[in-house]
Amino acid sequence: MTARRLVIIFSLSVLLVTAPTLVAQGHFEFGGHYGRWSLNLLGNLAKDALNDATKDEIQDRILTDIQDSYPGLTLTSYDQTLDFDSRGDDFGFGFRFYPGGHRGSFSLGVSVEKSTFKVLPSVASLMLLQDSGTLETAIFNGTAEASAIIEAMSLLLTFRWDIFPSAIVHPYITFGGGISTAKALDDSILAYTYSGDLTGDAIPTETVSGADSKTLRELKDESDTKLPNFLPFIQLNLGLKARLTKNIHILVDAGVFDGFMISGGLAVRL
Repeated sequence: MTARRLVIIFSLSVLLVTAPTLVAQGHFEFGGHYGRWSLNLLGNLAKDALNDATKDEIQDRILTDIQDSYPGLTLTSYDQTLDFDSRGDDFGFGFRFYPGGHRGSFSLGVSVEKSTFKVLPSVASLMLLQDSGTLETAIFNGTAEASAIIEAMSLLLTFRWDIFPSAIVHPYITFGGGISTAKALDDSILAYTYSGDLTGDAIPTETVSGADSKTLRELKDESDTKLPNFLPFIQLNLGLKARLTKNIHILVDAGVFDGFMISGGLAVRL
């Protein structure tokens, strides 16, 4: 999806949202927000999922490089221990329409989001090998570091329910989703580096290392599995909204946004 198509979709959404004003006394709310993103709250769940997702890939890369120099060596066992860090941020701007007016609870929102998410796993790997002809053994002991950097411009459609909307400070629930532009596949990068010592019965200790980097577009073009042309986004959060003046509100919320996000923003009602 190109930026031009995104603008077209955004414009059509504006028309769809503003249509009810012909028959209802609704009002608009414009605002912007900034959020911090992470997967760290998932703890071992995220660690185990990343370990399962990367184990075969890292194993195959290391084994291929070793066999380029020692084709007789075959894999007998492989084990890895993974740790990771994740962080990111999100900037967004959009509007909401309240069909019920200033006292209304339900609203429909459209926003444009600019997100950058980073997942940074590190791996300690141990590989045992054996020469299929001589039966001599070898060991690779090393570390690997990877990075998944997702950069995406996306369009979101969200539904919000303000609880006790007439109160100066009141909670709200937001649910919605959207898609990125196709350019996210070009801007998002997956990369890795590894290095370790290979030693064996007939092999002097030597360093084996490697690195690679690809965009999601390159992975999509090379993959046998058909991947979408965009990145999906799901949002579900709980927040608090405080009225500073009759028309100005501040918002703080936390929840799911393809991970966990805490954000704050400012909204102006018309």
